Amino acid sequence: MSISSILFEETPECVDSTTVVCPSLNPSEDGGSNPTSTLQSNKSHQRLIREKLAESEPIYAADIETAIVKEISAADARVLIEKYEWLGTMSACIIKCFGIYFLQPNENWVLGGTVVYSNEYGENLGIWDSYNYTGKIICLSRGACVHWAHPHSASKLIRVSMRMLPDRYKVITCTVDAQAGEVGTIYQACGFEYVGRMKGNGDRASIIGGDGKQKSERQAYREYGTRSIKKLRELGLTVNSVPRKARYFSFTGTKKEKRENRKAIEHLIKPYPKRVLDISLPA
Repeated sequence: MSISSILFEETPECVDSTTVVCPSLNPSEDGGSNPTSTLQSNKSHQRLIREKLAESEPIYAADIETAIVKEISAADARVLIEKYEWLGTMSACIIKCFGIYFLQPNENWVLGGTVVYSNEYGENLGIWDSYNYTGKIICLSRGACVHWAHPHSASKLIRVSMRMLPDRYKVITCTVDAQAGEVGTIYQACGFEYVGRMKGNGDRASIIGGDGKQKSERQAYREYGTRSIKKLRELGLTVNSVPRKARYFSFTGTKKEKRENRKAIEHLIKPYPKRVLDISLPA
C-alpha cells in the first residue's frame, strides 16, 4: 500500500450572522491570484483556484468515512499550500503539519488536504499574557483542500488534527483575510468562536510584489529588510491600506480548561460573519 501526494481544498456551507465584505479575486495563469480593486465575486481565493483546477486535473475517490488524518512533513504540506493558499507561502516557525488521505480503488492513499500549525507570532511580545494564553496558544496558520476532496474534508482534518497536537496547546487561533475573500466558513462549521478584529478598527498594509502576488508584512520584511511603506514602494511594491484580519478561537483539553480559556475572550465574542456581495472595501 503506498501513499501519494496530490493537492487539497474544501467547501463547507456558510453559517450565518454579521456582515463581512469580501473582495473579488482573479486566478492568474500560474494558479496564483491577482487581487482586484472591484468586487466581482463572493467566492474565496481557494474556491476560485479549485474551480479553475477542476477543469484540467483528475478526480480521485474521496470517501470521508475511510479517510485518515496523519502528521505529514512540511515539504508535503508546502505542495498544497503554495498552490492553493492566498499568500502562496508556508508560514514561519512551523510546529506541526497534518494531512487527510483518501483510499483509492487501487489501495493507494492520496493526499486531499493539509493544515499547518505555527507559533502564534504575538506570543513573544506578551500579547497573550493578559488572557493567560502564553505557553498554550498555537496558530492554525495555513490550510487548503483539493478540488475533488469530500465537502467535509476540512472540518474532519481540523477537528482531528487539533486532538493530535501536543498536550500543552489548549488554545487554537486563526485569522481570516477579507482581501482573500475569506469569512471563516470552515471555522464556523468547526464551532470556533469569532472575535473579529482584536486591534480595533485600524488598517494594515496590503503588499503586492512585482510578480503580482500578495505578501504578508512579515514576509516583506524578511525579503526586503524594511517595514517602511515609503521604502517598499520605492522598491517597486504596491502597498495599500486594508482592514485588519479577523480572528477565531477554539479550545481543547478538559471541560474546565475549555471553560476557563473561553471565558478569557468571552467579552469579545461576536456573531458569525457572512458573505456580502457588491460592496467595495475602503481604500
